Amino acid sequence: MATVIRKDHDRDWTGTRAGTIGELLLRAGKLDEAAVASVLAAQRHSGKPFGEVAIGMGLLHESDVQRALARQFDYATVEPDTSHFSRELFAAFESTGAQIEALRRLRSELKLRCFRNESRPLAVFSPRAVAGAGAMAANLAIAFSQIGERTLLIDANLRRQRQRELFALPPREGLSNLLGRRVPLADALTPVTGFPNLSLLCAGATVPNPQELLSRDGLGSLMDVAAVSFDVVIVDCPPALEYADAQLIAALCGHSLLVTQRDATRLADIEAVKVQLLPTGVQLVGAVMTQL
Repeated sequence: MATVIRKDHDRDWTGTRAGTIGELLLRAGKLDEAAVASVLAAQRHSGKPFGEVAIGMGLLHESDVQRALARQFDYATVEPDTSHFSRELFAAFESTGAQIEALRRLRSELKLRCFRNESRPLAVFSPRAVAGAGAMAANLAIAFSQIGERTLLIDANLRRQRQRELFALPPREGLSNLLGRRVPLADALTPVTGFPNLSLLCAGATVPNPQELLSRDGLGSLMDVAAVSFDVVIVDCPPALEYADAQLIAALCGHSLLVTQRDATRLADIEAVKVQLLPTGVQLVGAVMTQL
């Protein structure tokens, strides 16, 4: 006889519009109906939460329960074993842990400093390529979309595009095509599967003149349009000390975040970036250090 998933008064068993924990785990293929029935029987005997009982029975891992809870409370995540996203996008997979909590603290600070009232795009860059600014920009964009902010992530690194690789997307039109007036903005945007509040503007076609293309008026117009069309706009920039592009992009954004890497980024490089930004008047809202 088929097991019917129903709502009762046990903890973790009261459903939201996303469904109960048992229903979510059943739909995700983490439990079958017989396993759900066994967990329910053990839960009624022990009085413990459904997820805790299932873990104790060896039917689930803690991460399975956390992802089900995230879906139950409308916290967008994706399954690591079904998504093609890079594992560098930890915000897409994790809902608990030290790493995601550190990202949430950074998100809160940036929301107050950059996106509270009249928001301007945030340029994210590192002194040199080693620091991983592209992954940080992507994780921040995911984190903002998870709290319901309409978020746009722009890959403005026309030297070495990263966002298409991180989100496992095929080659497609993007920023370079837009600046070259070959495609309208609406056609260049890519919705990110699993994250309804997140859109991506890829770098687009490889071009021989990225600096000249970024210097056109179209980039400033894009920043203005994006700032009024989205709640949060995050721009992934090339390394500041390797290309002049970052200085130009940051000046058009209005806010910037410096990404450094522990035991790899030199203090002299950080100071050099600060000096480079002085003529632009752009506000350096902070610096974040990533691990090796």
